[in-house]
Amino acid sequence: MHVEEATDALIVSPYGIHALVIYSDMITLREFCSFYAKKSIEERNELLYLAPFYQTVGSKRQSLSEGHRSIDVQKYEKEHKSLIIADSLENYYDKVAKIFEIESILNANHKLVEYAKSLNKNGLSYLGDMGAFLFKNQIQSLIDYEFSLPTEFDTNLNLKGICLYHIQDFDRLTYDQKQKIIKHHKIAIKI
Repeated sequence: MHVEEATDALIVSPYGIHALVIYSDMITLREFCSFYAKKSIEERNELLYLAPFYQTVGSKRQSLSEGHRSIDVQKYEKEHKSLIIADSLENYYDKVAKIFEIESILNANHKLVEYAKSLNKNGLSYLGDMGAFLFKNQIQSLIDYEFSLPTEFDTNLNLKGICLYHIQDFDRLTYDQKQKIIKHHKIAIKI
């Protein structure tokens, strides 16, 4: 699917969606995130949480600030509180315990939804890159994490969970693992 079509499909999806986006390269991912950020923040009044892996937080800010779909990152982070960018490895991985702490990740998601409500946002879009799991060679933790999430979140949560996979990371999974992950998401898109 083309980047803009994928963005539109996800933006108009109802809250509660657990979606999978497999991207082919970093240029495509940057373009997708730029389209999604602009529509999520400016058109849908959402809190957007981005957890990149193959980009630093600084380079993610820069890529959102540049180009024909640019946004004022500083304004949305500081003034409007519509954008949060956090490194996915730091987000998912407990360095002290050297594990992916699934329960604490789920609790953090619920807190983000409550935070979005407190800011009078219509909901939360959470875009997390799963590359951190594969970087740490934690395929079973990745599968456990994916299956700890429902195929559809409670619609009262006003949460859209979008799992991002680089195609080369996704190809490290077995055929059966890929099929299970695809089927566990309400929407699966390749860009």
